[in-house]
Amino acid sequence: MIRMLIVVQTAISLGTGEQVFLTGDTHELGRWQPDAVPMTRQDDNRWEVVLALREATPIHFKVTRGTWDTEAVDAEGTICANQRLTPKDGARMVLEVAGWKDGQTTQTGPQITGEYEVLPQVSSAFLEHARDVIVWLPPGYTAHPSRHYPVLYMHDGRQVFDPATSTWGKSWQVDERAQEMILSGELEPFIVVAVDCTDARSAEYDPSRKGNAYIRFLLQELKPLVDTRWRTDPERSCIAGSSMGGLISFYAAWRHPDVFAGAACLSPAFVERYGLTCFRLVEASRDNLPEVKLFLSCGGAAGLEAELLGGTLKMADLLKNVGFPDERMTVKIESHAEHNEEAWARMTPHWLRFLFGSPQIPEADPGTKEVL
Repeated sequence: MIRMLIVVQTAISLGTGEQVFLTGDTHELGRWQPDAVPMTRQDDNRWEVVLALREATPIHFKVTRGTWDTEAVDAEGTICANQRLTPKDGARMVLEVAGWKDGQTTQTGPQITGEYEVLPQVSSAFLEHARDVIVWLPPGYTAHPSRHYPVLYMHDGRQVFDPATSTWGKSWQVDERAQEMILSGELEPFIVVAVDCTDARSAEYDPSRKGNAYIRFLLQELKPLVDTRWRTDPERSCIAGSSMGGLISFYAAWRHPDVFAGAACLSPAFVERYGLTCFRLVEASRDNLPEVKLFLSCGGAAGLEAELLGGTLKMADLLKNVGFPDERMTVKIESHAEHNEEAWARMTPHWLRFLFGSPQIPEADPGTKEVL
């Protein structure tokens, strides 16, 4: 199998729900089905996909937004000719798209529920790449100036709130669910700090590679910044993520229970090539288990999620074997769930309730007048 990275750079940023596709003259490219191969949004103007091709024969393809009425055009508005690609394993092809046949020229704004602020391109002395950070504030934050709030740190920040920046146009819906559950009294109010990933994501979320440097960034640089600028409870934090983000969340909470009281680890990468560090860490802690809450979940759909399910169950068994208290751990398996944001969004209310649930007096919706 020949694998090639295709990158599409768009001159026009696309809004909520938009998607970029490849289509072409091979089976792998859908035989000119206009929405055959969906690409993954990397930022407002960059889309990527790894093509897996059986043969080295040259292929022809085009870029669309899902229909032939939305195929790519050049700067003069002329429909682009077929792109020609000679497959070569490990190679990369970058395309520039000036516009679209339907004249799409505008980008809708962020679709995030509630009050939030963006810290653009936060740099670190421990990491090579800067990254954006979104700080989401709970309902009532402005109305209660003397109140301080626990903080939830999350990885892959572009996936957390906004479908416009998230893969496949689906987010974790943490903003909607948290807003609803706080206002209903199901959850205590809390702040969410969504930290975006970078090109070094795999290394930064891997405890055996740059994971410790990434955690130093969170603890020594980002957390002090957040605690200074917003009314946090510095002693009460949790952490959450999926896949490699779930792995580094577990590692961070287990290593630093003095900072992270709980971790939500969705589809965690507890597989041999990444997760051995966490298994060894738990084994070594038999006589000194951290006081931390752990939420582990995984799906079972064929492919990557099925592969991760075995590691998730193995970690759950190990935790029980070393005597980790049942009341501080929840394991939730959704057998049909796939490895994607839509599945993780379904899990959001469950792990939010596990980490922040407690009987509360319902918050007054700051967008309505409270009736006494």
